[in-house]
Order: sequence, then C-alpha cells, then structure tokens
Amino acid sequence: MDAVLDKPFVEQFRESNTPFLSPTKVSEFLGWQIQELAERARVHRNTPSARPHTPRLQSYLQDVLRVLTAATELTQDPERAAFLVRNEPLRAFEYKTADTLIKEGRAKDVIAYLESLAGGATG
Repeated sequence: MDAVLDKPFVEQFRESNTPFLSPTKVSEFLGWQIQELAERARVHRNTPSARPHTPRLQSYLQDVLRVLTAATELTQDPERAAFLVRNEPLRAFEYKTADTLIKEGRAKDVIAYLESLAGGATG
C-alpha cells in the first residue's frame, strides 16, 4: 500500500542526515541568536555550533519543540504558536512565559496547561 504520510511538525527542525535536532533551525524559527539558545539551554556559547549533538542541548531543544508542537496544535498556526511561546504571559504560572518555564525545566507543566486549554475548547 502506497500511503503518503505528512511529515511530523518537528521534522523541519532535523539536522540533515542525522537523528538530531538542529540548533540553528530551531533558533531561526524562534528568532533567537545562537548565543541566546546557548544561554537558555545552559550550555557554553559555542556548543550549539561546535557540538550541537550534546545531550543537554538536544534535551532542551526537544523540550522547546514539545511545547511548540502543543501550542501549534492549539493555535493551528506555527508562527503564532512561536510568538505565544516567547511572549504570552501565562496567568496560571504567575504570568511567566512558556519560554521562561521551559528554561526552568517545566516543559511538562506547560504542555499539561496547553492540553487543558485544548480540552476546554473542545470538550
């Protein structure tokens, strides 16, 4: 059976010919400089360019994209989701942004919150 599958949302952030996420592609999509990404991921400023496959950086990128995917599913617009992740103060989290919460290691909390919003909107 020949079925054409849509690429998953995160596929656009894949480092070519590897199983890793691209720090450059994620940074460009979210409007960050590479140094800003390094600060957020708590890695050395050269790590995203020199050693992009390090576990700490890849884990941070996975968290960012998990939240961005959840936000995109809610908004149906990846660019709007990116804007909201970076800028929307979330009342349930003392008006911190999702970006700040991800930096604090709270990606799961943000995803649960976004899923609860989606559930309220559909259920």
